[in-house]
Amino acid sequence: MYNISQLNAAGAALGLPLRYVVAVTAMAAANAPELVTKLTCACEHSLSASEMVQFVELSRESLLKMVTTIGTPRIINSTAALMDAVPETIKERLPKTSLRCKDDYNYDAIRQRGLDMWKGVYSKQAEKLEGKIGGWYPDLLEVIQTDLYGRILSDCRILDAKSTELCTIGALFPSNVPAQLKSHVIGAGRLGASSDEIEAAKAIAKLVCIQATALRD
Repeated sequence: MYNISQLNAAGAALGLPLRYVVAVTAMAAANAPELVTKLTCACEHSLSASEMVQFVELSRESLLKMVTTIGTPRIINSTAALMDAVPETIKERLPKTSLRCKDDYNYDAIRQRGLDMWKGVYSKQAEKLEGKIGGWYPDLLEVIQTDLYGRILSDCRILDAKSTELCTIGALFPSNVPAQLKSHVIGAGRLGASSDEIEAAKAIAKLVCIQATALRD
């Protein structure tokens, strides 16, 4: 049985079920889908049915968004681990069709939405970073701003921008990319996260790293 009390202590500044969503994201980044299964089973016993539905919806969306950060294979494995542990009574209450469809993809609108979030996260550093990445490879900048930020990260119909950044912290901490982690810690604050919420996301990710290491020892 997963010790959810440790997670509750580490993530106390984050409401329910967001602290568990950040944890799921960190578990995916740490390549520990077994922990996703254990946490999901523990959530079944500690959350109401409505909270459980919300936990699953937000976790799936965070995992989808973190394709941009963690990569597809780990996201597929952790999404499978999540959904295999969800009771049928909860699955029955989840959407059965994709929220995303071809009518959503107006290039100019998607690109502008991505640029808005890009500037929201990076603020005065946005133009400098854009110049760096564009200088390395213009196509990389286009894909990041239009496809990753535009199509995926800035779609806030399920997971809002602040929560997306907190989940990004959860994904980056186990990935051992300190420069990107620092940027998104600052970005989370710019998008409305309090210092306590940011520290909670980091504490959750640190706990997950310890748990993932223990799995392999």
